[in-house]
Amino acid sequence: MKVICVVGIRKSGKTTIVEELTKELVRRGRRVGTVKTVFCPSFGIDDPKSNTARHARAGAVTVTARARHETAVIYKHALTRSQILSHYADVDYVLMEGDYHVRAPRIVAAHGEADARERINELTVAVSGRIADGIDALDGLPALSPLTQIGALCDLVEAHALEADAFDPDDPLPDPAASGDDFCQCGCHKNARKQDEVTVTVGGRTLTLTPEQEQTVRAWAGRA
Repeated sequence: MKVICVVGIRKSGKTTIVEELTKELVRRGRRVGTVKTVFCPSFGIDDPKSNTARHARAGAVTVTARARHETAVIYKHALTRSQILSHYADVDYVLMEGDYHVRAPRIVAAHGEADARERINELTVAVSGRIADGIDALDGLPALSPLTQIGALCDLVEAHALEADAFDPDDPLPDPAASGDDFCQCGCHKNARKQDEVTVTVGGRTLTLTPEQEQTVRAWAGRA
């Protein structure tokens, strides 16, 4: 199993890179697994109202949702990278999206040169995403579009992806100098918006107000 990661700021093309690399590697006869790292502190995988969440609240440490065509295993704690990769023993490549700390070769997705340079390190093998629409190289690294140059980008992955047993997945790189913003390292603003939400409780239900509703409530409160 070989590992490579894709990092970059929000809307720079990370998921498109992973998607197109997956399709090209599969076309080449490789088995592919992916790992998506989510930094948003308010993100949760399981719906708190679901039956599986009720199982967990009752004390189950691992919960499985088994359906006709798919199975989800929910751990009620964070797994280490090595624990996660142990589930991928039967694949040829693991593409890790958004993990700034893993000591694996990386492709940097970027809008432009400034945000690319903030995320390039000694493990970087290429830049890609939106930036590749305008340049062919950056600081000696090839700039390759996932949409029009996926063959060349996939060649780089096959040449540089690192065997999982060649590095310690649980030995993290230091925090990157650029984190995207105050909330997550891919530049997601969902948590910022969430902190700005105004809620009211009516009949035991918590409701999130729209900006227009908030203005109405604030005006009413000011007159009350």
